[in-house]
Amino acid sequence: MTADFELSHLISKRAASRQTSHFSRGPPPKDTPPGFKAAEKFIPLHWGTPNEGFFPIESIDVNVVDHPFQASLGNSLTNASLEALSISGQDSKNQNYTKVSIKKHSSDPDALDLAHGLQYSEVKGTPELLKFTREFITRTHKPNYEEWDTITSNGAGEGLNKVVEAILDPGDVVLVEEFTFTPFLQNIRNVGGVPVPIKLNLSHDSEGLDIEYLTDLLENWEELKPGLSKPKALYTIPTGQNPTGLTQSIGLRRKVYALAEKYDFFIIEDDPYGYLTLPSFQKPSSTIKLDNYLTVEEYLKDHLTPSYLTIDSKGSVIRVETFSKLFAPGLRLGFIVAHERIIEVMTKYSEIVVRSSSGTSQTILTNVIKHAFGGVDGWLNWILKMRATYSHRKDILLNTIYESKAYKSGYIDVIDPHAGMFASVIINFPSGTDIEAKIKLLIFKFLHYGVGVVPGINMAADKEFSKERGAFFRITYAPAPNDQVLTEGGELMMKAIVDFFEKDFEF
Repeated sequence: MTADFELSHLISKRAASRQTSHFSRGPPPKDTPPGFKAAEKFIPLHWGTPNEGFFPIESIDVNVVDHPFQASLGNSLTNASLEALSISGQDSKNQNYTKVSIKKHSSDPDALDLAHGLQYSEVKGTPELLKFTREFITRTHKPNYEEWDTITSNGAGEGLNKVVEAILDPGDVVLVEEFTFTPFLQNIRNVGGVPVPIKLNLSHDSEGLDIEYLTDLLENWEELKPGLSKPKALYTIPTGQNPTGLTQSIGLRRKVYALAEKYDFFIIEDDPYGYLTLPSFQKPSSTIKLDNYLTVEEYLKDHLTPSYLTIDSKGSVIRVETFSKLFAPGLRLGFIVAHERIIEVMTKYSEIVVRSSSGTSQTILTNVIKHAFGGVDGWLNWILKMRATYSHRKDILLNTIYESKAYKSGYIDVIDPHAGMFASVIINFPSGTDIEAKIKLLIFKFLHYGVGVVPGINMAADKEFSKERGAFFRITYAPAPNDQVLTEGGELMMKAIVDFFEKDFEF
């Protein structure tokens, strides 16, 4: 552990003073008597860990698909997402699963067997999973310094809570994008922090964060935000931003990082969608082409937007990752990448609050990645297959919008996302419109037509601050069971908008 972490003053007083202890630990090293030497082997009469013979599970068999929506890829209905068909058993002849068997004991030093996976775990995460996270980050977003580390989390939500616990004291300010993942605002307020919104540029060719606004705000902080302490951190979702779908270029990220260095604050990089990069809209074909995936090297070189980590030279960036969007949300499993000093204080917090992430989740994930996918590059190949499926779904939905009367009449604009699972439909209200009132009416119109969308203003950090820019709706192409339903949803949304405009913005 390095002793000269330059940003130690930004760690919260609560986290810096936290001490942990456990009743099974021996005396501290300073109390070791002269001549003492521990036995090479010992009988464990101290730990309250049940022997694995008490575990009621002898093995777990996991059937892993080779492609997303594999159950429907051989179907003649020319859909990329007909997973619902697998429920009826119509597709059993098309199945070709890779079976992963997880045994109670394994001789493979890199495998996570049930004897260890179902046992009390290391607070930071099982060694096997932590090894993967470090190899994965080294392959994709290696930090620009050596003293970095990782820790597991119970999904990104708990990971974000670890972050605020590590760095925020009461009264500390966190800059947040004006439209954002609003549950994080509660994490900030829960430890006494103060969220302050910064403007986003909302247009189809925008990079999201308004760098001119941010620069001016920081340069004139005392005048513009009297009574508030200078920012402790900036929270950003830089790739496939939620809710807008916008992505920051590496050039913009360098500018933001330079501001973090100049004004002495952390960057909290929340990136649940960043690996799902998407090409610009193309009119969709009827089927996904299974031989049209990028290679891993092409993806890393030309398509994956580099993380803030790659330009971080001193530990200013805390990156929150999750397996929810790439594997399954119900695992409640993710990890954090940060300077080892930050990981240290997070580990102490975990020892007191959550202990470790689910052993079952870690066991299943680790074994599937190792034995079904073949490690880091195999995991990246799975991501590329997910990317292709999301790209197809996005194009199906956007094509419906682009072909609609609402779009052709200029009633709306669309943000075509470069990553993730969200796009934005911007409503072109005439100048002088009471946007907040009309957005409320339009929500009822969508409900009347039978389509669910998220009003952008509902994801505003401060609705008063953002009310003039809140005339948009977040749409997603993730949950629909097939292309037909995606098309129908887009058509219903567009019909509702046309109806609303033709009735002079009345229900």
